[in-house]
Amino acid sequence: MSQLTPSTRKINLQFAAVQGTYWICFFCLSGFMVVLLRQKGFSASEIGVLLSVQAISSIFAQPIISSFAEKHRRIPLKYIVDAQIVVAIVMIFILRFVGHQMIIATLIFMVLGASIYSSLSLINAIAMQIANSGIPINYGTARGVGSLMFAVTGVILGRVVERYGVEIIIPAFIICATLSMLIVTTMYAPTAIQEDPHEHALKGGFRELISFFSRYRTFAGFCLASILLFANHAFLNTYIPDIVDRLGGSKSDQGLVRSIAAFVELPIMAVSALLVTRIKAKNLLIISALFFAIKGLMTFFSGSLTMLFAVQLLQIPAYGLYFPLSVMFADRAVADRDRVRAQAYVNVAGMGIGMVVGNFVGGIILDYFDVPVLLFSSFIAGILGFAVMLAVLYRYQQPGETKLSGNSSPIVNET
Repeated sequence: MSQLTPSTRKINLQFAAVQGTYWICFFCLSGFMVVLLRQKGFSASEIGVLLSVQAISSIFAQPIISSFAEKHRRIPLKYIVDAQIVVAIVMIFILRFVGHQMIIATLIFMVLGASIYSSLSLINAIAMQIANSGIPINYGTARGVGSLMFAVTGVILGRVVERYGVEIIIPAFIICATLSMLIVTTMYAPTAIQEDPHEHALKGGFRELISFFSRYRTFAGFCLASILLFANHAFLNTYIPDIVDRLGGSKSDQGLVRSIAAFVELPIMAVSALLVTRIKAKNLLIISALFFAIKGLMTFFSGSLTMLFAVQLLQIPAYGLYFPLSVMFADRAVADRDRVRAQAYVNVAGMGIGMVVGNFVGGIILDYFDVPVLLFSSFIAGILGFAVMLAVLYRYQQPGETKLSGNSSPIVNET
């Protein structure tokens, strides 16, 4: 390791700061975006379309951006992330002056999907690059810091929105995104490993996409399960305003629901690297998928705000367990040359396709049915995701290893 390499502690602090600021930005956009769009006059179906366009844009952008990153390894990933953040800041600034104008709003959300919502896979890839260069990265703790910041932002922003109005989320995002960009810029960037130029012949186009998932069939099944689980997640999170309104809650209660869910994620994320040394990673992922479904069912049966708050504890074994393990899985489920794209595809499957399905279908359900139908649909999506995850991982096991907190990580490695 070069003497110019910062200390492990400093690198982990930098990555935790990146995660923290990213998830503050994410809450500023997602926490009250539905409320902001409603104030601008958009219907539930129109909001569902806008959020789906955003996710679809992210789906198409991430493989393109990750392929660009793999073909231009001399460009540190952090500079690509910086560019995405700048574009997102410009789009949010423009949104401030847009009323009920569907075409302009669609274009804005399309660019947002290709920028800030696509950057998470590259942020995760940065961590895996550092880990694979031999520097232990405590991804779970860093991601837990992200959850903590998400939770704190939910409590604070909920009260600020009630006092100053929902449009306050726009300057809040711009300030936090600028801070995030500055932190990303200062991050340590390991020396790029140059790829064999002959490998580029394998990359590009629909044929390569099919080839990729044919080579990594277990990974493909995992992505399918992730789509279903994130459809469940979208039903329960995008439409929190409707769920809380049904129980007589306020905007502050909406922020509190999100904050509780984020707070309780922190411990499980922090110890995820330790958990995989004691329990098989595939079993943890299967358990996580089951609790996505259980959370949907228990939200369906919630008859009061108190019960809804209590149900957020199920976020611990559901999303809290899934997120760090999915990043580890994507890093070890494919060959070295495909790791950046694997992070992108996991993000595309969950935050992309899964959120598209949940946002779009959820908007239609709320326009034509009611909240209980939405919540039961979340349970159905969750149980299907669990079934796929169980079928894909139950009989599969091949150890792998990565420098996450210095622990061996029994994740698959198909080649």
